[in-house]
Amino acid sequence: MINLDGLEGFDNLEDLNRELQKRVNAHNKSSIEDFENLAPGQMRALQNFPTEEGPLLMNKLSETHLENCPLLVQVRLLIDKMKGGKEIKLTKTGALPVKLVKEIYALGCLKNEWVEKGISKLYRESDAEEVSITRIILEISVLAKKRNGKLSLTKTGEKYADDANFILQEILNVLWYKFNWAYYDRYESEAIGRVNPAFSLLLLKKYGDKERDSHFYAKKYFRAFPQLLEQRESSFSCYALRTFDRYFRFMGFVNVEKTGILEPSILKKTEFFDQLFSLEK
Repeated sequence: MINLDGLEGFDNLEDLNRELQKRVNAHNKSSIEDFENLAPGQMRALQNFPTEEGPLLMNKLSETHLENCPLLVQVRLLIDKMKGGKEIKLTKTGALPVKLVKEIYALGCLKNEWVEKGISKLYRESDAEEVSITRIILEISVLAKKRNGKLSLTKTGEKYADDANFILQEILNVLWYKFNWAYYDRYESEAIGRVNPAFSLLLLKKYGDKERDSHFYAKKYFRAFPQLLEQRESSFSCYALRTFDRYFRFMGFVNVEKTGILEPSILKKTEFFDQLFSLEK
């Protein structure tokens, strides 16, 4: 909280505004324990990440290194098929055709647990969220457009079709600001995980060198955002599922080891993640 004591003693608006701004600036630069000792200004920068620089920095990597981002590889497969004005004809429900669904899955970038165990078959896009998110992310990005049941590249998509770093940043922009993180689950909160996901990246950057369970990160996340915490176990499970089991795994940021249906997952950051992100010095 900004200290407002003594402001009533100012007899002109100019001096009052100068003092108030001074206190606001001091508040924005003061570290807060619940924010991992970040200042409010740094937390706001994280909320606008990756478009605004702050305590976490995103590095440009080579094409070879970017092949370690599963979702990027899958998105680029679709982009390659639309280069030069080509289109992808979608099904009546707006999904990818089965042949293309199987082609994406055959890349081996992301595996679906139920498909791998033989519990379900890959007959359509909706059978594997690891595939369906590829089309959804691309469709709502600046890279592609859907018209008359067909998906094609925009002018921006054509321009940056071979720029993996640009595509990766756009994927993050869509995940952070456009995509509904609750889309694949039945948890009531739409905010858990999606509120300041870059703070979760920062936590993984700081602590992910050692194997830690998802509750370790959930405690720190809800300490920073206690207003999101509902029932503890449900909220912790929701946060872990969305942040790590899904979206950070889809991006190749974390290795996830499941220990049981009701047990927290064991997490460790990947080498690719460490190469992609740096902490401000």
